[in-house]
Amino acid sequence: MDWLTIIRSHVLALPHLAKFAVVIAAIVGIPPLARRVRIPGVVGLLLFGVLLGPHVFDFFGESRPVASFFAELGKLLLMFSAGLEVDVTLFRKSQTRAIVFGLFTTLVPLLLGTVYGLSFDYTLIPAIVIGSLLASHTLISLSIVNHLGAVRL
Repeated sequence: MDWLTIIRSHVLALPHLAKFAVVIAAIVGIPPLARRVRIPGVVGLLLFGVLLGPHVFDFFGESRPVASFFAELGKLLLMFSAGLEVDVTLFRKSQTRAIVFGLFTTLVPLLLGTVYGLSFDYTLIPAIVIGSLLASHTLISLSIVNHLGAVRL
């Protein structure tokens, strides 16, 4: 038996309340450790969740109500912290440009992804889903535009 199998068997044997306590301890302990490595605390929590999740170490097994709960909580935390980054007064000053930018960076990937899906003989709905997957990643484009210096009031 390797060390990972031994640890996984011990974690799987823990009661749900003990797993909950371990995750709470990680929520308290991971952000300070992440900041020492010079990454944001939320990113540290995300990395920790990916490592413990079903696609890497799979510490919570098939029945994972605690992990599912914290996965949903993590998504809400990520959306909340992204919302805190928005400067409302700056947004109001450039509201029209922000709306145009948002529409452009959503509709262009949506249309290109849909055309791409249709070119591979997908029907309309799956092609739109491919376009939607591309369009859902448009917040990345803001940091690129910012880096290029194209954002100005």
